[in-house]
Amino acid sequence: MDLQYIAERSLSLTEYITGYVTKAEKSHAQDLWDEVSSCDNIYSKLWKIEQKLLQAKEVGLYEASNLLLGESLYMKSVTVQYVNVYLPHKRSRKIKNYSYLTKMDRSSKDIFNPSIMEDFYLTRPNNMEDGSLYEFVANYKFDEIGENGEREYKLRSKPVLPNHRKFNPMQAERDDFYYSLIFLFVLFRDESTLVMEWETMEEAFRHHREAFIRGIENHFNKQQK
Repeated sequence: MDLQYIAERSLSLTEYITGYVTKAEKSHAQDLWDEVSSCDNIYSKLWKIEQKLLQAKEVGLYEASNLLLGESLYMKSVTVQYVNVYLPHKRSRKIKNYSYLTKMDRSSKDIFNPSIMEDFYLTRPNNMEDGSLYEFVANYKFDEIGENGEREYKLRSKPVLPNHRKFNPMQAERDDFYYSLIFLFVLFRDESTLVMEWETMEEAFRHHREAFIRGIENHFNKQQK
């Protein structure tokens, strides 16, 4: 991966993007000419041209996959919404801007920007009770709190993709890995109920997974009656 630091007002960003957008694709014209010139008859030349044209354009993995599956190559962009899935004691929150802090009452503790989990998911309306945090983030807009403190929830016209830190399930990040899955996909109103004091993260995950599977089976059986 090629990483380069770019200052906020640097012209390097403009230069890089302009160069990338206007970059010419790799050409096989010379190779095509060499092979065609080596052929004696018109049929061989046409065959060589056809083979070269089929192999002339390089495409990326996702573009090639879409072409092979017959999918369109446009309107594929997906909006991403970050979700902080760290354990509670490792989780951080963004502080409000300096101008707001200087004007607020000194006794106020309202110094953090609204949080997806604390300020919106935990206080979601009853009609959203059955949605996990992952589903909630994907399907609803929740970036405003009214002057009277009421939360405003709006159904998105197009779902977004919840993005989060992907932990390694090996020993060093094992607890973080299991907790992130519980946090995203298990329904809760109180985060402290996700993992009991006597449980390890893995035990809690397996407990929730079994309960979730039973819930799906019960729902399916009811639908069949």
